[in-house]
Amino acid sequence: MPARPFRWGLVGLGRIADTEIAPGIARLDGHELAVVVSRDQAKADAFATQHGAGRGTTSYDEMLAADDVDAVYIATPNALHADQVVAASAAGKHVLCDKPLATSVSDAEKAIAACRDAGVHLGLMFNTRRYGGVAEAKAAVRDGTLGRVVLAQVEMSAGRNLPKGWRTDPALAGLGTINNIGVHAFDLLRYLLDAEVVEVAAMVDREDMDVDTAAAVLLRFDNGTLAYVNANQAVPFAQDDFVLYGTEGRVLGRNLSRPGREGALVVTTGDGEQETPASTTRGYQDTLAAFAESVEAGTEPSPSGVDGLRSVELTTAIATAVETGGVVRLGSS
Repeated sequence: MPARPFRWGLVGLGRIADTEIAPGIARLDGHELAVVVSRDQAKADAFATQHGAGRGTTSYDEMLAADDVDAVYIATPNALHADQVVAASAAGKHVLCDKPLATSVSDAEKAIAACRDAGVHLGLMFNTRRYGGVAEAKAAVRDGTLGRVVLAQVEMSAGRNLPKGWRTDPALAGLGTINNIGVHAFDLLRYLLDAEVVEVAAMVDREDMDVDTAAAVLLRFDNGTLAYVNANQAVPFAQDDFVLYGTEGRVLGRNLSRPGREGALVVTTGDGEQETPASTTRGYQDTLAAFAESVEAGTEPSPSGVDGLRSVELTTAIATAVETGGVVRLGSS
């Protein structure tokens, strides 16, 4: 760890900032929360007091000008992310951004270019990559334990918990449940398979809202794997699993696709079945730590800004598939 603390600024003091990001920083040795930003000074002060931050302010520019901030965590409404990333990069701050990176491909590209030109690191909070069992599942794909992965499936749900507040406004949220939850499933599949989506088809339910509340998405990856994602905020009793079906075996991440869960990784091959307990309670904290380590080492974060761009490209294609009722191709496919 560096001789001095790794110092964070935090903008956007909503639920995730309160329950995961600020507590995650506090639990990490050698990290401190220096400045927090809210539109309301009283809220900023109360949040700073509750989480042991150095101070609260209503000015994002003031935080960016501060000498005691190494990196900014952006937890504001989705449509604000790209411009706030650009502003942070111009101030020489590294950026870890909540998902999605942007609500349009052009804005995601703008954010990446700004960080690249400024020489700062850009990471995304796709914390699912660091859930228990995920590294082992990825290894089973890489080392051939499963053979060729033919099919994959991910179910993610926040329970019966429909979008609220700014998340119901397409101008601020872009998409609903797809951006709230689905993007984690898509990134998890990209990460596990080390492959990119080349075709997508999708249907959604909206429950009379302006944004999607449930999505059923079919994907084809460039390695040939077919995948299905069920992402929803509509059902009370979800089965939050991921499954990889290969020609030689199967990996089941039972109850391992959502945060704060205790589950198990089950690997089944011709030699039998092996089950290992696993937890998803440290995903946010471990992603914060890994981002800081990448900054200190001068290496590309995982997930990176490019991972954020791929996610926005995919959700844009999903939105087109929903609108047209057809299959949408991505990249050069």
